[in-house]
Amino acid sequence: MPAQALSLWQSGPSALAPRVKGGLGRLSVLGALHRPVMKSQAIIVAFHSVVQGASDGALRCNVDEFDAYCRFFARHMRVCTLTELAAAVRAGEPPGGRLVITFDDGYADNHELAAPVLERHGLPATFFVSTGFIGSEHQTDWDKAAGVRSRWMTVDQVRGLHAAGHEIGAHTRTHCDLGAVPAQEGDAEIAGSVEDIEAWTGERPRHFAIPYGRAFPELDRVSRFVLEELGLETITLCRGGLMNPARQPHVWERIPVSPIDYLSPYGWFCDVVRDAVASR
Repeated sequence: MPAQALSLWQSGPSALAPRVKGGLGRLSVLGALHRPVMKSQAIIVAFHSVVQGASDGALRCNVDEFDAYCRFFARHMRVCTLTELAAAVRAGEPPGGRLVITFDDGYADNHELAAPVLERHGLPATFFVSTGFIGSEHQTDWDKAAGVRSRWMTVDQVRGLHAAGHEIGAHTRTHCDLGAVPAQEGDAEIAGSVEDIEAWTGERPRHFAIPYGRAFPELDRVSRFVLEELGLETITLCRGGLMNPARQPHVWERIPVSPIDYLSPYGWFCDVVRDAVASR
């Protein structure tokens, strides 16, 4: 990246006007300015619910905005599955340029609204489902607080995503806080979700996402249980930041996408490049 362009990102583009961010993001992808600083880092994005109405943060993304992000991903990034990213890391390949799309929890709109958009753009995704929610009327605390009714996929819809070529990942059975429950209970929640998914799809899941997406004191122990005892391939958080296998050998970071913070995906990408520059 040329020195003048690099200084723009190092000066803190998060404080720049949205239109300036969009311009910098467009400059980066069209001029391939981001490639040198992102050579050793991949992007794993996280969505939750895709809705017909307005976005209200990282948990609910308008379907048209989701379509715009998918169009951006398909045009400018090397979109792959988590399994393909994990295989590249094991092979020692630089992960730069790769992007993985993920969803958390198991909302019905993932099948109804998100999947058709992904199909239109030819993109794969990983859907991390809390298996106890599937086919239930459970209302989550965060949806109650937002005045939103929780709607979950059915088992047949989960199977449909799997049959369409998407990956189904584990997310515990009840979205429990693994940092708060006893170790035995947490392990049973994780193992149970793995067993449920295998029973539904006929394929053992390879990936696990930590509920609430944050680290906690027992994370190392949980990681050993997931990777060594259950034999899964990856564990992900959702705190923001790029995935760097040299610095994150066991637990990978994801970036929650909040379209309301940007005028376009190019503005979002400006902040992604900023994170890449800052973490060099």
